[in-house]
Amino acid sequence: MFKNKIAVKLTSGFVVIVLISMLAIGIFFIQMFRQYAFDSREKTMLASARSISLAVADSLQTNSQMPGFGGYMRSLDTLTESKVWITDSKGDLTIMSGMGQGMGRGQGQGRGMGAGLGQQGNLNNSGPLPKEAENVIQEVLSGKESVSESFSSVYNEATLTVGVPIVDTNHAVIGSVLLHSPVTGVTETLYKAVSILVVSLLAALILAVGLGIFYSLLFTRPLKAMNRTALEITRGNYSARTGVERKDELGQLGNSLDTLASELGSTINQLFQEKGKLKDIIASISEGIVAFDTSLKPVSFNYALAEIMNRPQPYLKEDMEKDLSNLEIEVQLTKVMDEKKSSQVLKDWSGKKLMLIFSPIVDNNGKVTGSVALVHDISESERLEQLRRDFVANVSHEFRTPLTVIRGSLEALVDGTVEKSEDITRYHQRMLLETRGMERLVGDLLELSRLQSGKITMHKETIHISSLLADTVKSLQTIAEKKDIEIEYLSEQNVPPVLGDYDRLRQLFVIFLDNAIKYSPNNTKVSVETRVVENNVLSVIIRDQGYGISADELTHIWDRFYKVDKSRKGNSTGLGLAIANHLMELHNAKVSVQSEVEKGTTIEVKLPLT
Repeated sequence: MFKNKIAVKLTSGFVVIVLISMLAIGIFFIQMFRQYAFDSREKTMLASARSISLAVADSLQTNSQMPGFGGYMRSLDTLTESKVWITDSKGDLTIMSGMGQGMGRGQGQGRGMGAGLGQQGNLNNSGPLPKEAENVIQEVLSGKESVSESFSSVYNEATLTVGVPIVDTNHAVIGSVLLHSPVTGVTETLYKAVSILVVSLLAALILAVGLGIFYSLLFTRPLKAMNRTALEITRGNYSARTGVERKDELGQLGNSLDTLASELGSTINQLFQEKGKLKDIIASISEGIVAFDTSLKPVSFNYALAEIMNRPQPYLKEDMEKDLSNLEIEVQLTKVMDEKKSSQVLKDWSGKKLMLIFSPIVDNNGKVTGSVALVHDISESERLEQLRRDFVANVSHEFRTPLTVIRGSLEALVDGTVEKSEDITRYHQRMLLETRGMERLVGDLLELSRLQSGKITMHKETIHISSLLADTVKSLQTIAEKKDIEIEYLSEQNVPPVLGDYDRLRQLFVIFLDNAIKYSPNNTKVSVETRVVENNVLSVIIRDQGYGISADELTHIWDRFYKVDKSRKGNSTGLGLAIANHLMELHNAKVSVQSEVEKGTTIEVKLPLT
């Protein structure tokens, strides 16, 4: 747990660095101190040895003792803090510090440390000198000063030995002075220095741990704040800030993280806005849109898809998957993603004609991540196209009959087949009649075209509908009298005016009244009634006792060139009700038609009052 904490790592690293540094410095210091201690001891012992050499040179040279020399020799141990050996020119030991006056001269045999020296000091070894010690004595007798530890085995402890030759007035070596000092004093000083170093090291470690923890926390606190801020950002809280106010690199990192949060929040906000706009745009598209993943599973769709597929809102995903499966589009989707090319296909669905356009979804690396299908209901466009074809066919049919009659009549007249004047007049009348019918057809087509294109000019004004209907009834009275049809006009008193174009409203009611008279048998009645209904609406009702229209044909009477069976015997163009429908749209009027075969038809037009 703690090994992953940066504070622990920083503290441990700091302590290790201090420990290694202190150990390195301590070892170097101990070595330097040891070297200094030994060098200082050697210099002191050499100076003492030289002094002794000068003091004993005269005595050895004259073979006599100076006054007080015995006491001087006895105090050499204290003065030099060493054991003093004085040898003759042959290397035989003549004087050892601590001996009585005159003792040692001529004592002992050779350079050995036999019985003759058994009473001469603190020697612990009564055997001969080691070879290394003999070499030291010989080196000194050769006139050289020597520093060695070769006498350690003689005293059974680490001993530092310095040797100085004794030179007479002729500069001849007549003996040697050897000083033996145990190194115990030096090592004790070193031990004390080591103990001081250990204590200092422990104190430094404690201080290092404290400072390491302090500086680790000083560095890790802003890092923890940055970590918390980063976690808040991942949770969508882009207003989170580190609160780090420092001028070092950590402060710069904290400021960068705060800037990142601010910029990221702004960018995410813009992305959400763009996503919302895109969602609104997709939702407002009238075509259905559905996106698929690489496994051909639908992942998203818009609201228009439910309406196109004849499904209620909300469009359940299970129903959508079932409907898309029934459309059998898996092959097309797979092909689109494999070839990375768009394609389209037509499908029939619940009486509708659907066009599906498939396109692959490709990322920046050129990898296909899914596909999207645009579902377009082309039933209405197909219906309009069929209406266009029917319109052309109907116009051609309407023009073909009069043109055939006119051509036949002209051919008969040109060929001279018709010679009698009354026959010629009859042919001329037929041609005139057909020409007028064509003129009426062309006029209706032009009128319908202007109404559909919206290019017609409306001159709206306040109109008293009672006066307009009275004028219309009077103008059609002559036509009605030819069939002994009575036109009855009933109107409420003080009918409010309406806002509209007088000529267009008169044309509207002329079409309805003309149809009522034209398709009613003789000796019947046509009634026109006006009344004000609720919500400020003026109702105009036209009733006849004509042939009537079957229920299955009522929905088609507003189509161009549509004629019920009874009306096909007349000279109607089949465009009147289509024109009337557009005139009502211009005046925001509503119409309802009720009819029964052989019982008559009732048309109610509702106009908004001013």
